[in-house]
Amino acid sequence: MLEFNIHEWNEQGLCEHLASYSLIGFDLDNTLACSKKPMTSGMRTVFGDLINRLPIAVITGGDLRLVKSQILNVLPAYTRLDNLHIMPTNGASYYRISDGRLSCIYSHNISDDDANHVIEVIISCAKKMGLWKCDSDEKLWGSQIENRGTQITFSALGQLAPVEFKKQWDPSGVLKTTLAQEISKNLPDFSVRAGGFTSVDIVSKGDNKAQALKALSSYCHIPLNKMAFVGDRMYEGGNDYPTSLTGALAVRVKDPSDTFNLCTGMLKHLNS
Repeated sequence: MLEFNIHEWNEQGLCEHLASYSLIGFDLDNTLACSKKPMTSGMRTVFGDLINRLPIAVITGGDLRLVKSQILNVLPAYTRLDNLHIMPTNGASYYRISDGRLSCIYSHNISDDDANHVIEVIISCAKKMGLWKCDSDEKLWGSQIENRGTQITFSALGQLAPVEFKKQWDPSGVLKTTLAQEISKNLPDFSVRAGGFTSVDIVSKGDNKAQALKALSSYCHIPLNKMAFVGDRMYEGGNDYPTSLTGALAVRVKDPSDTFNLCTGMLKHLNS
């Protein structure tokens, strides 16, 4: 089994090293943009420029709707979208854009019966841990469970919770990790990972960001050791961590400002 291969974003010489890679993958929430918010104006520019220079993948726990609102709808008009690989719901689906048209390469949908069973397990585990909220709870913003077709997501404070409350809810990550472990015990045919600040993602067994990188390697004919992935959840149990066990180079950031600086550094070497 491959050992984890994680580097800090500001490691000396990393930007120059990454500039020689054939494909770079990125997480979305808290990596390219704040949770469910569009990329900043600065990030839009550097990310668009980076897409124009080499193949880029976005592999996110969010659904396609969020990829559109956070990235696609705000990228500069000059961006070469045919150089972008879009893999929502932790890579359980894969989309490309050609001649301005979005097309689905694959989508591993969870059946209705399986989805109902997953939701029952989530509710049961959340109740046991005291994390299930009643509709009248003043610190609940939207539904706690969202069926994204290829992924079921639990959000402790609801899907629409403000970022400042999300950050305060479980800063150590213990609650989220424990919940993921409890759900996983009851769902042996599914992959369960801690996602954003308050979320746990459930996909079919084998669907995770590591498998997404392997699929990209096959589709693009690029060896994994010439690919890299950038994310903020680069710890055991986090949904970015599996990428570090593929042979690809994994890069840890703490927020979009780190990613902006990393992309800026890569562009300097790509343009030199």
